[in-house]
Amino acid sequence: MIFTAALLPGARADAGGEHSPGGDGPVLSQVRAHYLVGCGGCHGIAGVSASDVVPDLKEQAGYFLCSPKGREYMIHLPNVAFSPLSSADLADLMNYVAFGLGGHSVPAGARPYTAAEVARLREAPFRNYSLQSYRLDVVRDVIHACPQAATVIHAYDLALDKREIDNK
Repeated sequence: MIFTAALLPGARADAGGEHSPGGDGPVLSQVRAHYLVGCGGCHGIAGVSASDVVPDLKEQAGYFLCSPKGREYMIHLPNVAFSPLSSADLADLMNYVAFGLGGHSVPAGARPYTAAEVARLREAPFRNYSLQSYRLDVVRDVIHACPQAATVIHAYDLALDKREIDNK
């Protein structure tokens, strides 16, 4: 599947300046197209969202690789685990999210997801418990492993807590 930048308003071509075979303009890589279709609507085309409603990914997603719980959490999320993508394509997508969008938040020595790891983690997706409680447990674990994450990844949770209190 090839998406041209003209089909996605505001999108820019990936670095490298590939062009479509017909010379119609820049082409998005497959992983970038998967991100825009599956994640970009909520998390933003560059990983920046309405962060009090949806967590930002830019310069934050890599922190989840600081702990095994965080690493698993990224794949257990319903929109990830139940994605129609193959486990190989999903591994590529999650590596783009963690290492590409995550930028400087990626801990030293973090290893990329493999198709086999993603396939295994997809077998036990998040279900039947509070996503907010699950995320809070994971965020605590991540912050324990990478204290520098505390100032950024916890902002979404604080906003969520405030909304919960305001709605009562």
